Amino acid sequence: MQNAVIEKNAILEEDVEELLNKAELLINNTLVSINYELINLYWNIGKMIVEYRRDNNSKYGDAVVNRFSIELSLRYGKGFDSTNISRMIKFYRIFSKVAPAQQFKNISWSHIVEILKIKDMSTINYYLDEVSNKSLTKLELRNNIKLKSYERTISNQRKGTIKNDIEKTLKDPVILNIQDKKRSEKELEDEIFINIINFMKEIGNNIFFSGRQYKIINNGLRYRVDLVLYDKDNKCYILIDLKINKVGQRDISQMKFYVDYFNENIKDDTDKKTIGLILVETKDVRVENREDIYQIKYLNELLKEKELLKIINENKIILLKTDNLKLSDKK
Repeated sequence: MQNAVIEKNAILEEDVEELLNKAELLINNTLVSINYELINLYWNIGKMIVEYRRDNNSKYGDAVVNRFSIELSLRYGKGFDSTNISRMIKFYRIFSKVAPAQQFKNISWSHIVEILKIKDMSTINYYLDEVSNKSLTKLELRNNIKLKSYERTISNQRKGTIKNDIEKTLKDPVILNIQDKKRSEKELEDEIFINIINFMKEIGNNIFFSGRQYKIINNGLRYRVDLVLYDKDNKCYILIDLKINKVGQRDISQMKFYVDYFNENIKDDTDKKTIGLILVETKDVRVENREDIYQIKYLNELLKEKELLKIINENKIILLKTDNLKLSDKK
């Protein structure tokens, strides 16, 4: 009797789980459809008002739009208040050359509201891609904007050019959000490993964890790479070395060895060349870099906006000085 009850409960659990899975698929598809229809609606209302103002260039134009907003709110609720109507107008004006069905399929209106606060179109496109590629929530998007994710990404592009695909997503400085600054390299690595998911999001869009203290044996000698990641979008390994002090030429040589070893022994023919990242508290302009090795400054915690922007600008200056040093060496 008891076995029969257990068997019945097991069947019930399986049936309920199957129904839940099917329902979840239906609900998710419906939510995606509702989101697309809502954005399409807001797009078309914005378009309608922009065209009305263009075709009816009278002093009563704004009054008509305000009255229109009031009437819509009375009939359909706060989604049509004056603030949201203004967002719809701005939404259409900014993206009037972009088809909503293509650009905003996986992006919600709450994401767009956050992005509409940005003025620069390049920055807007960056965060649209971030939301789409990383499935960011509204709060994650807001936090990325606050952390100057876009500015930290483009600061790593030397003289406005991209020498490696990874520079499209690589941030400098990287924010670790660690409160206690007094720590050894081992303790720093431990903290990063505990928060490895957030750390990988800082490094790129589609990053996977491959190993910690990755062992390399060469000519009977053992070496260890602090962290090994894999960038699925750029199809390359990313090797990370942590330094609490300034990086020296010896550190660059060591990373060169790691990178060359991975290129020769680990990566396969479908992978691109391995990238080495040396995370440091203080960069050294005198150290010669390679195109596949980067000095990346890390911050233990989030700074105020002015302080963060100052560091971003200093990074650009360091990169320019480094390039000028290389040019002078060639003469």
